[in-house]
Amino acid sequence: MSDLFKRIVDQSPYGVIVLKKDNGSILYINPALKEWGISEKELLKSLPKENSCEVEFKNRFFKIKRFEEDKNIIFLIEDITPLKTYQRAKKDFVANVSHELKTPISVIGSIAETLYLEEEDPFKKRFLERILKRTKEMEALVEDLLILASLESKEGKVIWEDLNLKKLAEEVVQNLKEFADEKNVTVEVEISDDFICRCDGHKISILLKNLVENAIKYNRKGGKVWIKAYRSGKYTVLEVSDTGIGIPKKHIPFIFERFYRVDKSRSREIRGTGLGLSIVKHIALIHGGKVEVESEEGKGSTFRVFIPQF
Repeated sequence: MSDLFKRIVDQSPYGVIVLKKDNGSILYINPALKEWGISEKELLKSLPKENSCEVEFKNRFFKIKRFEEDKNIIFLIEDITPLKTYQRAKKDFVANVSHELKTPISVIGSIAETLYLEEEDPFKKRFLERILKRTKEMEALVEDLLILASLESKEGKVIWEDLNLKKLAEEVVQNLKEFADEKNVTVEVEISDDFICRCDGHKISILLKNLVENAIKYNRKGGKVWIKAYRSGKYTVLEVSDTGIGIPKKHIPFIFERFYRVDKSRSREIRGTGLGLSIVKHIALIHGGKVEVESEEGKGSTFRVFIPQF
């Protein structure tokens, strides 16, 4: 290691560790890493074999990146505890606010519905109808925020069970029938009667409901939605396809982010919470699975959820 390199990394606020590639022995650890009080034994156990990873030591969080050169492997370690603390505080705030909003929004909705049913003046009924519609949208948003908060907390653990996927899919379709009829979209379940998947039934029901609802919402008049399930290696694949408007390729990497909108100009026309796909991704991840998307503008989209089977 050159003297210049050593002087630079000695002053770095990032932790740096250099290993010999042939035997994994430590060549260098910089002062920042020593100040964090992490033992060499703990550190060596957590060093990534590829690219990067995040680890926790003594209630502190670190991001580790790996770089290789001819004879050595260099690890750059960043203390991301402040970022993690901020993210946790933000999630707790959203969860707490959502809980506090749930009851008053529900009360407003109930009062508005009672007034609407009793009101005879058509002019006043129109305004009450708007209040009801917006209240339901707020209730849906709060419900989705609470689902996300639950998935991100310890409550988000998976309760494994053997589930008949066709029955679950048919229940989801039945619950969305009115919405599908309103949009003039046909939903077909193409799953064998005895197809069993080991998963958390409640969470997969939420996942499927969000995927099918989106497939209906962004479909064309007279369009179709297909729900399929099949085995692929160690996974059960749950697939939802549609004949809708499709997603531009540049947007696909971001569609699972909270509140992300592909076409912001149409957000008032096509209403929603903007949380559905984020919920889908979280449910897939806590099952140890993943979500893949194929889409073509003007032709439709296919979402595949991979659920590992143990």
